[in-house]
Amino acid sequence: MKNRFISQAILGLAAALGAQTVPTVKLPKPDSTGWIRIWRGDNQSDFSVYTGNGSPAQEAGKPPFGGPFYIQGGDTIRTSGQPNGQLIFKQNFSHYVMEVQLRWPGNVFNTGTMEKTQWNDVGQGGGLPTCIECQGDPNQGIGQVWCLGPGSARPWITLQGKSDSHGAIADSTQPVMSFGGSGGQNCVVGFPGWQKPYPSSVNAHGWVTIRTEVHGKDTTRHFVDGQKVMQYWNPRIAKSNDANAVVKNLTEGMVTVQSEGGEVWYRGWRIKLLPEDPLYKDLYPTATLGAAHPVRKGVVAYKLGFHGATLTILSEGRPISTLTGRRYGGQAGGEPPPRLAFPSP
Repeated sequence: MKNRFISQAILGLAAALGAQTVPTVKLPKPDSTGWIRIWRGDNQSDFSVYTGNGSPAQEAGKPPFGGPFYIQGGDTIRTSGQPNGQLIFKQNFSHYVMEVQLRWPGNVFNTGTMEKTQWNDVGQGGGLPTCIECQGDPNQGIGQVWCLGPGSARPWITLQGKSDSHGAIADSTQPVMSFGGSGGQNCVVGFPGWQKPYPSSVNAHGWVTIRTEVHGKDTTRHFVDGQKVMQYWNPRIAKSNDANAVVKNLTEGMVTVQSEGGEVWYRGWRIKLLPEDPLYKDLYPTATLGAAHPVRKGVVAYKLGFHGATLTILSEGRPISTLTGRRYGGQAGGEPPPRLAFPSP
């Protein structure tokens, strides 16, 4: 009897662990500029479709193409917009730059890309997983943020900004604030403002490029046709009424393109991994020149040991590193410690 109970316990534990398994895919080697194509025209098994209310894992058996997403040809994917949902690339990433081009062949509809999508977490419902959305709808403003998840505990982010009628607006002149939680006002408007940017190519049925630059739990930036629209850091899942009641830090997740409302085309979906991503070392040469690195959110001053002088050596947009070239590890919710590191004798 005792052995039977032990066996049942082991099986129960195995089932629980199995439920938390996150799929992976075999990534090809990057091209000469470091990019890896996410959709290559023949790798359908690398994708999953999510249109429901549970977790993406619960819908893993659905075919990814044939509604609402279709293979248009070449490196182009089309969505009909019905039902609402996500085309998920079944691989977690933590540090990367991702690009995709969008085109509206007819009327302009809601769309977007998702970062830090959580495979095993219950979503918000209606084809919206637990994730952070990079908005693609020009009628709202491409590149803005939506914090998506169930009402009990949703993603929160930290940014410079202020509250507004849509939830919040990013503003580099404002103090640091936390934003997320539940309710309909969980949108962060980008730097250009509501309904901006709205590229002229949208109504001309041309292509618009969205780029997301993600550094794990550190800074994330959104760009639209090269214009910076959003910047935030410290993404985490916390209780809807308490930004500090952290359930999970969002250090990694899957990426998606969205179906919501009508026909949108996507092409050139690609990703470039950064050296801090665990997948980087097996895909990129040991010495990759010109690779992007995490960057600081502001100026950092350092005390030198000579007469107490202060030297500002790094500013916004510069790589995070010590004078010896060693990168600082980020601290929870903030910057690395203000100190110099010198090589050991």
